Amino acid sequence: MTAGGPRKAATVPLASTRALRLAVTRAADRAFGLALTVSEVTEDLQRLDGVISGLDADDSYVALRNETGLVGLIGMDVQLRAATIEMQTMGILSDNHAIARSHTGTDLMLAKPLCKEMVLALPITTQGSDLEGWADGTLLGNPFDSLRAAGLVLGDFRYRIMKITVDLTDGGRQGHMVIVLPTREAQASETLDAQDDDALWEQRMHASVSAAPAMLDAVLYTMKLSLKQIDNLSAGQILPLYGATVGSVRLFAPDSTLVGTARLGQSGGMRAVRIEPPPGADMRDIPPPAAAVTQEVV
Repeated sequence: MTAGGPRKAATVPLASTRALRLAVTRAADRAFGLALTVSEVTEDLQRLDGVISGLDADDSYVALRNETGLVGLIGMDVQLRAATIEMQTMGILSDNHAIARSHTGTDLMLAKPLCKEMVLALPITTQGSDLEGWADGTLLGNPFDSLRAAGLVLGDFRYRIMKITVDLTDGGRQGHMVIVLPTREAQASETLDAQDDDALWEQRMHASVSAAPAMLDAVLYTMKLSLKQIDNLSAGQILPLYGATVGSVRLFAPDSTLVGTARLGQSGGMRAVRIEPPPGADMRDIPPPAAAVTQEVV
């Protein structure tokens, strides 16, 4: 009689793996009425290089973004991608494994509903877990052409990688999904690039191309010789370069496009050219016409 009231049950935090299982099954059901069984969920933390090297280049990937810009990706393998197509075209899953092939724009369009529902489910199912807030404000972006393209535009942050394996049929057919987003610590401490995907890609591509080696041909003089004259050339022979000066050097790209002019000289005991602006047009006064001679006819 003197005992206190019933004790309240301790609140047990939701495990991150449980939160991901709920998100995947809910997303598949809402997108296609597809009943999935999640067999495994793994979690890893990596910087960008580790993320890219640990993912399968043959899978399909779609960008994830928030109000600050591009933040991560969501991907699926060929079996899960094929399952989304089968549910929308046939209404049932095939027991046969899908043939491995590169994805097309139509494949990604048909797989988009599952990705979209997954992004919508994550902020809800992760409440009360250690992933709470991890995917808040995330939106589905555009598909990546390849995993390499994703590596070029994602920032070098510390990412949380969640890999989910699902059983599609009782015959052992399995599919895989991966979600990559920065850790909450990375999102709080580092400013994510807010530039548009296309603009960021263009800038990084420009920087990469600009750093590539290039070759120019410096041409002082060109001449035409007959085959007989070429056969008669010998060591020590002097060829006149009519009209050529040290300032007559022209620079050509490998495709023979003229890219500039230069002046011949030396630097450190080696032949060198100094790039100079093209000379201005040599303008001369036009002489006045000869005075007309008037002849008087008598």
